[in-house]
Amino acid sequence: MKRLKVLLLKPYSPADELIPPFSLGYLATAIRDKHEVTILDCLKEKLPPDKLDPALERGHYDIVGLQIFTFHVPIAKEYLRVIKRVLPEARIIVGGPHPSASPKNIFDLLPLADWAFIGEAEIGLPKLLERVAENRLTPEYLTAIPGLIWRDGDDTIVNQQVFFDDIDRFGMPAWDLIRPDTYPFSPHGGFYKNYPIAPIIITRGCPFSCTYCAGRITSGRKIRCRSVAKVIEEIKLLYNQYGIREIHIEDDNFTFNHDLVREFCRQLKENKLAVSWTCPNGVRLDTLTEDILLIMKDAGLYFISVGIESGSDRVLREMKKSLTTEKIREKINLIKKCGLEVSGFFIIGYPTETRQDIERTISFARSLALKRAGFFLFKPFPGSDIALELAEKGEWQWDNVTDEEWNRFILADAVYAPPGFTLSEMKEWRKKALRRFYFRPRIVIDFIKDIQGLKHFLFILKRVYRWLWQAK
Repeated sequence: MKRLKVLLLKPYSPADELIPPFSLGYLATAIRDKHEVTILDCLKEKLPPDKLDPALERGHYDIVGLQIFTFHVPIAKEYLRVIKRVLPEARIIVGGPHPSASPKNIFDLLPLADWAFIGEAEIGLPKLLERVAENRLTPEYLTAIPGLIWRDGDDTIVNQQVFFDDIDRFGMPAWDLIRPDTYPFSPHGGFYKNYPIAPIIITRGCPFSCTYCAGRITSGRKIRCRSVAKVIEEIKLLYNQYGIREIHIEDDNFTFNHDLVREFCRQLKENKLAVSWTCPNGVRLDTLTEDILLIMKDAGLYFISVGIESGSDRVLREMKKSLTTEKIREKINLIKKCGLEVSGFFIIGYPTETRQDIERTISFARSLALKRAGFFLFKPFPGSDIALELAEKGEWQWDNVTDEEWNRFILADAVYAPPGFTLSEMKEWRKKALRRFYFRPRIVIDFIKDIQGLKHFLFILKRVYRWLWQAK
């Protein structure tokens, strides 16, 4: 079988954080035994499409794979044009959250792509590359590849996804191809305790039904766990080989399985790994108990982020969040009681919200014992229940989304406004929420205390300016 040269690419984009693309690292691990693999983080290397030519020319790649989030759609078109111009014989594969959530029209958006994947591609990608290497690309062979999105004439075919319970079989990311120790200073969440930092995942899947999220399409509803021994092995490698001193657990549901959390904390302490850790991607409040919080704190957890979303019980019910404001306050107080700092995530501009609801959310955020808060404008993300509902009502039309609107799917910008609001008003509401939360003596003092040196100060200053005064 021919050994292919494969480039896995993370597109350039405006971003507050620069996180090593560990999901591409998992794909590299899945295919590197039979193919030559390179990972290129265009955000880290500052390579927008017009600067990509030299990297492509040096590699002479047979396959180029791109990780696509929804806000990447316009720039992905540019990358694909460059790839096809420089490497006309190369095959292009796109994957990630956007193709997963909107598989049927992915080739309408990105016609230069040869194939795409829905959900996890660690099983399907090696099979596809095997077919490419053997030049067996007939429908008979393509139909058998899990999660593959492909063309059959004018039709787009979406193969059945497969979610394997044993995710240990995926190994760990190919960290030697990513080198987390070489990443510039840009921590997820803005703050940190120790440096350098590396992200890991311990679980995949989400059984919950939050209407604004389509994450379960990518990773399935069932929560699947890595063995703790494998996770500790990865942390040891990061610690010893790359000097990592802080771990960011990027799971959606790390605290769902309490037995897993207890065993992870036990083995982390037992191995005497001097790492701090946090969960900046957020965990569910209703999974947190006093004993679990204390066990995590004892094992090095110092900060935790949680999804709150709204200060209106009516809106929380409509979001199917399975939380009440009373329960939220109870859990935030519990986190503080256990000696941990906490950040809360909020959504502004949910379709049924009124101005009174948004005011209630801002006031609620200020009343909670939060150290930090993130306010994000609602987005009708493809595949989410609320986006489908809006489309059915005629309040959102996927066929009419422009490249400018795709660009606005980045979290800080506005792409949707509830009835009675404008996009510019939504952006002002977000800025108002941030100012009212942060411009308080206690919060400002804590904010300043957590800044670790000039480099960190400049990073935070740039972020504050962008969030509060720039257009986006």
